[in-house]
Amino acid sequence: MSQRKTQTAQYWEKLFSPNDKDIEDIYQQILESSQPIHIDSIAVGLVKRHCDAEELESRSDLQEGQLYQPKGKYAVDERLIFPALDFAVGTVTSTRAGQHPDYGTFDVIEVKFGNGQPTKEFVANFEHNHPLNADDHSLANLHGLLSPEELYQAYKDSIYSKIKSTLDANDDFVKFHDQYFLADLMADFQEGLFNIADAAIDINNGPLSVDALIEQMGLVGEDQEITDVMRFSVSNRLANDERFDDVGPTGQVLWYLQRIEPPEAHHPPRRLQQTGTQPYDPGLFDDDLLPLLAEIDDEATHPDDFGAIDPNASEVTITLNYPHRRVGTLPLTPKTLPLFPISYYNPVLFDFIDGRTGDTFPGWTVLEHNYVFGLGQWCEKNKLPVGAYVTIKRTKNPLQIIVDYQASRTQRDWVRMASVNNRRLTFQMNPAAHACKYDELMIIGEGDTAQIDALWVRAEERNLSIYEALCQIFPELSKLNPQSTVHAKTLYSGVNVMRRAGPGIVFQELVTHPCFIAMNHGYWTYDPSLRD
Repeated sequence: MSQRKTQTAQYWEKLFSPNDKDIEDIYQQILESSQPIHIDSIAVGLVKRHCDAEELESRSDLQEGQLYQPKGKYAVDERLIFPALDFAVGTVTSTRAGQHPDYGTFDVIEVKFGNGQPTKEFVANFEHNHPLNADDHSLANLHGLLSPEELYQAYKDSIYSKIKSTLDANDDFVKFHDQYFLADLMADFQEGLFNIADAAIDINNGPLSVDALIEQMGLVGEDQEITDVMRFSVSNRLANDERFDDVGPTGQVLWYLQRIEPPEAHHPPRRLQQTGTQPYDPGLFDDDLLPLLAEIDDEATHPDDFGAIDPNASEVTITLNYPHRRVGTLPLTPKTLPLFPISYYNPVLFDFIDGRTGDTFPGWTVLEHNYVFGLGQWCEKNKLPVGAYVTIKRTKNPLQIIVDYQASRTQRDWVRMASVNNRRLTFQMNPAAHACKYDELMIIGEGDTAQIDALWVRAEERNLSIYEALCQIFPELSKLNPQSTVHAKTLYSGVNVMRRAGPGIVFQELVTHPCFIAMNHGYWTYDPSLRD
């Protein structure tokens, strides 16, 4: 059998586009189910139709007729295709009622085949479990080809985006998250009901489930059951009202008021916004630099460079880097992501629990921009420096996360202190008291924060390159060490005081410019005479 075009990447990524027949079939699928349908189910059904259509086209004797399934209802003179009989085509000649003590009533159809073959009887209108009744039953996978589910998973990005664009542009369909329904079947609401929803959330001083809002709005009686159509209709209406936001994790819809959300729930702080998005090449890094990518907890590092991660770990400890310490956030990386509640549709509101006091305070998972917000006051209260070790722990409630630090006896240590002199970033060693454990290579204190922020804004406005930033701060940091060497982690930390950059970009600048000279164990020196 020659390769089917629907089994190729070329078809789904280049040639495929939902046509009018596809839209009609999707419309009928939703109409018959009378329920919102997830786009994944819509897509698998559409892939199956395209595969079956091609298979039928490939065989002239199968041009007319539908694939036989026991659950189907068939009429006299209808042509059927029987894959189990080597794709024989037969015509229904009669129907009668059938009865079985275990399966109840069903239909029996008599089918006549060509070439003088004897007629045969088959069960129909049989809704019980049967291999041929499976939803993935298609001509293609009966031939040993990839099933519709397998094809969809293989080319999901392309298929998903094309179907989504087509449905979103069609006024017959409405959606909430990735579920679609028919506009004509939507419940109609009075505007005043959503003023009640606004007030209910406000009074609750926290998010409410869609079921709770439906009850508050009086949309169902005491003895009435809330249907999925009602949930979808209310959620769709709330999602299109600028007052409301869904702040629930995947699988849980929780409605909140946008006016009382922090801006950082939707917009990343400027300190976290990357200076350029050019990729780095980890193949350039030696055995000293490469492990540092995983040691520095930065969301700009590619997930593959974090090494082996246990997704079921009950707790993880990370190093608080400069940009996240400044804005009260934590990075979402392969190490931290499994511990936080997430949604691919919206920011998620949850509770942080202080591991020392048990106090709770709000946190926000912003998956779109790979950070968790809400730790500013906690960091200030505990006087955590850049480089502090922060521990995140699961609880039995996925919407409650414990956050803690590694306490130590308060002592005064000599640490790098950043300040601004003549509009340039400078460093000196000053004594500072800390009551927590920290990474000595990454710790940086600050003098006048306002001056440092003004320097950062000027560097951003000038679009100062990471290379230029390194050349400016390297002499300042090297003077703090008698050997005039600076560790790569310290350089990363220092660069981020004036420009936001992931460790991969910083390291790539180090290895690609001759003025930076590698020593041992991750330390570097700088020779300004070799500047490009």
